[in-house]
Amino acid sequence: MDGLTRSQLAHRAEVNLETVRFYEGEGLLPPAPRTPSGYRKFSESAVERLAFIKRAKDLGFSLKEVRELLVFQDEHTDACAEVRELLRSKLAAVRDKRAELEKLEAHLSGALRKCNRALKQQSSFPDACPVLGQIAHPGSHKGAARE
Repeated sequence: MDGLTRSQLAHRAEVNLETVRFYEGEGLLPPAPRTPSGYRKFSESAVERLAFIKRAKDLGFSLKEVRELLVFQDEHTDACAEVRELLRSKLAAVRDKRAELEKLEAHLSGALRKCNRALKQQSSFPDACPVLGQIAHPGSHKGAARE
């Protein structure tokens, strides 16, 4: 019986062996026929399918969303409108996350500036870290981590 073993498939698709097992268990890879000795033998199309899954995951799609994309691909339907909606939703989530990260970056930059100022004045206030004070008592140090 021709085909690829699980480890050959993992190597060809450039994924971990456990990744193949996981995707198999999740039903993202179709069941592979077995040899008389019980080994699975995957087709060449399994390499392409794993590469598709890997690229979709790299784009930030969840396993649920990858499943949807695979259904569209497997059914060869005119799914462009559905894929477009999935992409719009994913892009909106990425933009929201980016805004959250930019806000976090601003807070951390402010906290770092506050620490730098405190360290310059350390002889005056040896045990006072304004950022720790802000974290411990957020209302008592207005703007400590936001400067």
